Amino acid sequence: MKFLTAVLSCAGLLQHVAAQGAYLYTVDRKVMSSSTAMIDYEMASAIIARRRALTEDRYLSITNEMLLQDIDAYGGHQAALFMDGKKTEAPGKLFIRITGVDLKINDLDAAMPDLWIQEPTKDLLTDFKAVHNRQTNDGLCEYIVPPSLNTPNAQGVEVVFSYPLEDQKTCLAASEIPNLPVIMTLQGFLPSKPSEVKSKLASLVRILKHFSATENVESTLLFLPSKLSAPSKSHHNRARAAQETEEEPLDLPSPTAALAFDTLVASNASDNFTLPWNIPQCFSSQASCENTTNFCSGHGNCYKSHNNCFKCKCGTTVAHVNEDGTKKTTQWGGAACERVDISIPFILFASFGVVMTALIAGAINMLYSMGSQELPSVIGAGVAGPKAGK
Repeated sequence: MKFLTAVLSCAGLLQHVAAQGAYLYTVDRKVMSSSTAMIDYEMASAIIARRRALTEDRYLSITNEMLLQDIDAYGGHQAALFMDGKKTEAPGKLFIRITGVDLKINDLDAAMPDLWIQEPTKDLLTDFKAVHNRQTNDGLCEYIVPPSLNTPNAQGVEVVFSYPLEDQKTCLAASEIPNLPVIMTLQGFLPSKPSEVKSKLASLVRILKHFSATENVESTLLFLPSKLSAPSKSHHNRARAAQETEEEPLDLPSPTAALAFDTLVASNASDNFTLPWNIPQCFSSQASCENTTNFCSGHGNCYKSHNNCFKCKCGTTVAHVNEDGTKKTTQWGGAACERVDISIPFILFASFGVVMTALIAGAINMLYSMGSQELPSVIGAGVAGPKAGK
């Protein structure tokens, strides 16, 4: 697998050695990187979301195949879509975020990060908070862990611990979490403030690797500088809806818009437009939806589905009008309404074929059963054979 070091050259990394940034450590059994790669905030957000299992309600705008491979490589354990008979135990997850770490990359020689985030934004500070009621939503138990029991005035240190519920019926009580062996062991290695990061970094990474090898706990360690850029307006990787205080109502297309689909015209669509190979299922704005899908290929309209998610609502177009005034229409489908939707004709044709096959098979079986029955003996009861002449 090609990692991010193939995307960004070492020469570019050396040019920024003196610069400050954010640093990401991905400690698990899967990541075995020996060098540090540079990424942007959006890539970092996608990787952390995977490691925190917060991808359900997030939109990933990255479509580059190599970058998607890197997200998979650094994204930690993911549940398999189809079980192959071998049940893999899901790991526990530690997410440690320390803010105010104003260190240069050459200050981290004791334990180099896996990923160096250039120009981090405040999105990396506000996202990925602990999610309540994950037991109900995701089958996970999640807790905010006191960052340091022996230093009550700990600042800038955030620790979230989660583990799969699996065979247990209920999650542990919040008061029991600080007494877990993993959490109790972590306290002696965790910095209580950003200024202790440099001195405790090597021992902290070492104990996290120990947790990965012996306790099946994968860890995500994020260092953020004190100065962060403003949140990006095009930031698509929003925290999931469970973290929002209010859920936005579902916006459905109006009845008048639905009626207008019968007479769609491709007035805004360009004939020379080439659709991207991988069309996202969700867009952050109506303009982005229209520009990327070429106004839904002229076969539909972009509408707001939910949580700043815009997508195409496909309609029908008139193919031709018959002499009797009836219309033959074409139903469109696909993420950009670029394909003819043949699902309804196929279902009708398949259903008709199944019904006819069943009727023919039943008729043949009935005729066969009637032909195999023996004739009753009463038919020849009154018939006498020929008599011999006297």
